[in-house]
Amino acid sequence: MNLYNLRNNMRSRYFSMLEYLNNGFEIFKMFVKKHPLLVFSYFVFSTVMVLFITFPFTEQAVKMYEFAKKVNNTKMQKNININEYASLLSSLFSMLLLYALISLILQFVAVIIRKKAGLEIEMEEDAEKEKIKKDKFKLGKITLKFIIMMAVYLIIGLALIMLIVIFSLVLDSSSALFIVSVIYFTLFFNVLYLQQIYYLRDVNLVEAFRYNLYLSKGKRLRILLPIIMIALITFFINYALNYFTGITIGKLQNLQMLGIVTSATGGIVKTFSVLYTIIAENLVYFNVEYMDLKKLK
Repeated sequence: MNLYNLRNNMRSRYFSMLEYLNNGFEIFKMFVKKHPLLVFSYFVFSTVMVLFITFPFTEQAVKMYEFAKKVNNTKMQKNININEYASLLSSLFSMLLLYALISLILQFVAVIIRKKAGLEIEMEEDAEKEKIKKDKFKLGKITLKFIIMMAVYLIIGLALIMLIVIFSLVLDSSSALFIVSVIYFTLFFNVLYLQQIYYLRDVNLVEAFRYNLYLSKGKRLRILLPIIMIALITFFINYALNYFTGITIGKLQNLQMLGIVTSATGGIVKTFSVLYTIIAENLVYFNVEYMDLKKLK
């Protein structure tokens, strides 16, 4: 794929959704060839996460559910073991922490992928290309940006939870959840270009958010449609793989093997989905930004 021609095309006109998807897939293949270790790392952590949810986390959640049923049963309340409850709660909390840690690692690897993919797309032909890439890719700076972003996400998440609690005091739970959902989606539709700007440009989070709002005007569908299409493609691939795996291994009646294979296929699909989405998002962002700069000239 000729990235030079791609950049020139992105600077001359808006792409169609199909062009974003086609070019994104070509860059996806190129990226996998150039950064196999990074892609493999994401696959490994994705598979570990699916395995984690499939086995220990689910098992612990089921135990907690069974214990809750026991508590609700008045006839069995006398037989409740407080130590058992504390042990279950502690195990579940540990599982949640581990899940959060794996999620953070996955998100951090995704940020690195976004940055590297952005550099691949945008890097001009130059004799010192590798040196320029190294200068622009600073792991410490990316890590700091990631920590700031995660802190903001945490604050927003806690704020939304608090809103649910507050609204639940004056409204029924479904109404409270609906209001908070509206707030969440309003936020979501106003940060569609945020991550691309924040991680691909030398700006702070506030500057990135403002520029994101500016670029979003009339351009939300431009980035949403490729994301939705990739999500649909991923859904059907995942469904087909799980169906085939279920039929093949289900005949062996080995649930453990089924879980492991399903986790591996889930990891592959998740890796494909995330990489493809990140690259498509980068393409849309570059295209929109280039065209905006063209109008300003």
